[in-house]
Amino acid sequence: MATSLIQLGTESRRIILPIIMFFGTLGNSLNIVVLTRPALYNHACSRYFLALACTNLFSASVILTFRLLSDGYQLDVTRTSIILCKTVSFFSQTSAISSSFLTVVTSIDRFCASSSNVRLRSFSNVKVSRWVILFILISIALFHLNTLIMTELRSTDTLGCRIRGDTTYKQVYTIIQSLSYAIIAPVLMAVFGTLTIYNIKKTNVAPAAGARYRRTESQLARMLILQVIATILLAAPSGAGNLIAIMANTLSTTVEFFIAYVFCQLLFYASYTTPFIMYIVSASIYRKELIRLFHKISCRRGNGQINILTNQVTPLNS
Repeated sequence: MATSLIQLGTESRRIILPIIMFFGTLGNSLNIVVLTRPALYNHACSRYFLALACTNLFSASVILTFRLLSDGYQLDVTRTSIILCKTVSFFSQTSAISSSFLTVVTSIDRFCASSSNVRLRSFSNVKVSRWVILFILISIALFHLNTLIMTELRSTDTLGCRIRGDTTYKQVYTIIQSLSYAIIAPVLMAVFGTLTIYNIKKTNVAPAAGARYRRTESQLARMLILQVIATILLAAPSGAGNLIAIMANTLSTTVEFFIAYVFCQLLFYASYTTPFIMYIVSASIYRKELIRLFHKISCRRGNGQINILTNQVTPLNS
């Protein structure tokens, strides 16, 4: 029974991870292209979405490749070198936390943009978004320098590449890591997402830029709210599983916990694919820009084929 459950977890990773990697890479690549188009790029919220798309693209294409090799095929490259061990651990953890907290600051931006308070609305602008994104990424990277220092690869045990909880500082650090995206990030998303909905229902803020700007801002708010809901539902179970795993208890050593933890991880990885779906569902401006992008690509391809045919026909007529 135990062996079959472990095999189920391994096979699930082999099947589901490539699917997540494909749609995560494709969806986030399209997000980056669409969000840099003029109709969306000059909005602060789009800059946060763009940073989130870059982070998720890196996670889906690079980090999940290592996870597929180690968890699906038992080819753990982090066991071959201490440098690889520390580097992969650092970027794996920073990308996961960055994804959650970029969604948090996007929620705060939408709260400010929808507020009736002029001072709060002034914080929702492109210049502020650049500094906030930079601050978030640098802060997370600095915090996770601890990972570079404390992650170990020992030949004396079977734990592989990880932080051992053999000191109080290491134990506290790993707990803070798990709390940050299991509780802190989801709570902040929920609070500011709820406040944004309240502001939208309460007031009808009219920026000087006109009706078109207001429609775009409203659609960006809908994109954010759906993304917050998806992130909380998909990321929170994995964070809770990590908290249980790092605490000394008998539950974390059972096969049942292992299989539950595997599927919680897969749910978290699936969060890298959801922004593209949420944006299509919630925002007509995103759909229109995506259709225009495909139309532009198809026109260029058609013109390219016409030029090839013209070049082939011209020598025959000369």
